[in-house]
Order: sequence, then structure tokens, then C-alpha cells
Amino acid sequence: MMEAVTQGLFIQCLARVNSSTAPCRGCHRNSLGKITAKTRQMEKEAKELFRSYLTHQGLLTSDLRRLCDEAVPWFPTENITDQPKVVMLQELYRTLVHTKDALENIRKQQQVLSTPGAALLGKLQSTQWAVRGLLSNTGCALCLKGVSPNSRHTPERPAATNAFQQKIDGCKVLGNYSKFLEKLARGLGKKAPQALRDQRKRRKGTKRKGGSSHS
Repeated sequence: MMEAVTQGLFIQCLARVNSSTAPCRGCHRNSLGKITAKTRQMEKEAKELFRSYLTHQGLLTSDLRRLCDEAVPWFPTENITDQPKVVMLQELYRTLVHTKDALENIRKQQQVLSTPGAALLGKLQSTQWAVRGLLSNTGCALCLKGVSPNSRHTPERPAATNAFQQKIDGCKVLGNYSKFLEKLARGLGKKAPQALRDQRKRRKGTKRKGGSSHS
């Protein structure tokens, strides 16, 4: 009887370990480093996309630009890199989930508002791929820390009823997205040198332990 109970507990424990590690398969150990590098590249592309959108939609006047500067509720107002690492990654994941959905909505709107093959559509598509990639890297970074992603639901704003409002909603998202990435890239850039120093210290510590074990 005791042997059967012990065997059952072992199987449950093994299943729990397998289920917790399986989602991290294929994840790069330095996922945070990949996030930093990708964010730096995406920041430049986000600025180009925002400028392209404003030009394409005729929103370059100061009055219209002010409308585009209005906040979008699900974008963080502060720089999330000031938060503890796990909280930062959870906030990044949550923001990227909403950004991915918003970009898909903008792209669908532009398929109606833009001429077929417009350069703006190509930039939107490329941005969607980049956001999905960063979302994947962020999910990996969380998984490797044994933390679940934070994707709290944000109440959706009522759908725009006319083409002009669609354009304004789109420029708000893209403007806030560009600012968000700028803060993120700046914050991660400041943390990168310290992270590299910490990594080197860990490597030196490992080498010393290995050397002492051989002696």
C-alpha cells in the first residue's frame, strides 16, 4: 500500500515538473538580452511608422497632432524599467498583448482606407511581426523565471463610427507605442552594462569553483 502511494506521489511530482518546464522549451537563456537588442531596433521603426501614418492620413497639422498625443489607457505612463525585473516583464507582456491586438485592428482599417499595396500597410505588417517576436521573447524571459505572464483585461473602447475617428484612434495608438518603446529602450540600455557586469561575475565565480575542485 505504502509503495503504491509513494509511486503515485512520484508520478504526480514528475508530471508537475514536466508541465512547468515544457513551455520554456526553445527559449534562449539570455532572453532579456534579446529583448534589449530587439527593443532598440523596434524603437527606430516605431518612429518611422508613426511619421508615415501621420503623412499618409493627413494628420500633420498641429491641431490634429495634439489629438494624436492623447494617452491610451493600456500604455504605462511611467517607464516600466524602473520596476523590479519580474514586474517589468509582466507589464511589458501585458502592453504587448494589447499592442498586438490594436495593430491588427489598425491594419484592417487601413486595408479599407488605404490604396492596395500602400507602403503604410507594409510597415504595419512588419511592426506586427516585430511585436509578436518581442512578445515571444518576453514570454520566454518570464517562463525561465517561473512566472506567469500578466495579461489583465483592459475594457475596450467603443469602435470608431467614422473614418476620421478611426484615423485618430490609430495615430493615438502608434504615437503612444513610439513613446513607450523610446522609454523602454532608454531604460533597458542603462541596465544593460550592469547586467553584463553581473554575468561576467557569475562566470568568474563558476570558473573559480571549477578550478578549486580540480586542485
